[in-house]
Amino acid sequence: MRTAVEHLRFLARSAVAGLSLILIHGSASGDELASPSRDRAEFSQLRVPKFPGSGESIPLPRNLLSGIRMFREAIKTATFNADTCAPFLGEVYANLFRAPLSHFDLPGVRKDAETIVGEIFVTKIDLRRQLARMESAGPVPVSCVNAMRDTMRASLFMSEYVAEHFIPSAPQDRVFSGTAPSLLVNPDFGGRLALESGDVLISRGDAFVSGAIARLGDTDGNFSHVALVYIDSRTAEIHTVEAHIEIGAVVAPVEKYLTDGKSRSVILRQKDPRLAAEAARIMFERVKKASASGKNVPYDFAMLVDGKDKAGRPADAALFCSEVVSVGYALASGGRFQIPKYRTALRMTNDTFLKAIGIEAKESFAPSDMETDSRFEIVAEWRNLRKTQRSRMTDAVITQIYAAMNEKGYALRTSTGVAVKVDVAHAARRLPLFSSLLKERFPANMPRSTLGTMFALNKTAEAMLGELEKANAENASRTGYAMTSAEMQTFLRALIDRDREAYAGHRALFHDSFRPAE
Repeated sequence: MRTAVEHLRFLARSAVAGLSLILIHGSASGDELASPSRDRAEFSQLRVPKFPGSGESIPLPRNLLSGIRMFREAIKTATFNADTCAPFLGEVYANLFRAPLSHFDLPGVRKDAETIVGEIFVTKIDLRRQLARMESAGPVPVSCVNAMRDTMRASLFMSEYVAEHFIPSAPQDRVFSGTAPSLLVNPDFGGRLALESGDVLISRGDAFVSGAIARLGDTDGNFSHVALVYIDSRTAEIHTVEAHIEIGAVVAPVEKYLTDGKSRSVILRQKDPRLAAEAARIMFERVKKASASGKNVPYDFAMLVDGKDKAGRPADAALFCSEVVSVGYALASGGRFQIPKYRTALRMTNDTFLKAIGIEAKESFAPSDMETDSRFEIVAEWRNLRKTQRSRMTDAVITQIYAAMNEKGYALRTSTGVAVKVDVAHAARRLPLFSSLLKERFPANMPRSTLGTMFALNKTAEAMLGELEKANAENASRTGYAMTSAEMQTFLRALIDRDREAYAGHRALFHDSFRPAE
């Protein structure tokens, strides 16, 4: 039996594990090559646009490398503009990424795998440059920006899937270590990779909880956290400035960032080094000063980037991770440089969930918003290929949890037993005996409703992930390939339906904590 302290530690781990599960949702579509088991005849007529706005289409290429290169050339044409962007990218996304693995020449994929991964990376760089070109000509429709988000998300998953299955390599645990396919460096920055003050780091953790930070908004994302790099001009010491749910905003040596078990990370660099360095200095000094006084800048559960919260406090009185960057660059520029260029909308049909976890914003700065901010350049992209498959599974789980909320009226339920645990944990934060134990797990400004919702979310998601891991292992054993996102989504939708039936017979895995209104 657990002691009281052990039990509170367990509650702390569970709640924080669930807490980060919230911050970004998406559609139920597949984000990569679709199921290898589907009949090729079903897709024999799949076609993709030849060029943007041309009205012509061609059969979906079986040679994946050729298809990627054709796409790259197409987005460089003058006909790829603000008007043709969304329909062109949308049609490619809808057709290419739902094709089965069996459609493609897999021996060719194996032979060309390293080149394919490299081509996907430089294509992403080209796509961001085309966005900048469009912006120079006038406003870019949200539909185009969202289509680019979808394309970049799907291309990253495709790159990881190809690398995992077709490129023998030693996975790298230390962020920004290794070579391709783990580390991809923008050729414009040469062969030497070095951080600069003001660099923005977007990343994804390896824990289940990070899946939701990438899936709470109207558009899906691949990233769950943002950090700002600060380099002391006198000592050359490198730090990150970050805001964490558990402890608020802190300054830490960069080594901590590089070794804390991330799945993927990207370096983005502002084109004005002076502005970048000043933004980093301002936030480093502000956050360090607050911590030195004995009280970190608190975490912003409302996720507000401007205005005031319900208590009348300015948005930057508390900080969530992305806000560290946006506030720094706004202050350094006198308010002229606002990040991100395009915000993520938070408009879940079932907004009870958003309210329960304390979110007040209708739109916010999601980590993946940096992917479509063309004022920053991608310096390098890194991933731990030992962990990327699990990231896709957690994405699929969160996507289906949010889909059930929005489409079927599902809600997270707190049982009587869990409610008691939440009350104990919430109250214990303020007791001297437990405050030091819990202060880095249950912040004093974390609402009670958030704790309860997170316990229920963590319980549900862990159960679903466990079943998905079993199904994925069986699929890999049978076919030689991991499940694709499309297959995962199909499996999880069926799992939710089966568990609902089992709930009637009191045999459910998770419907005691996640079910429709009764």
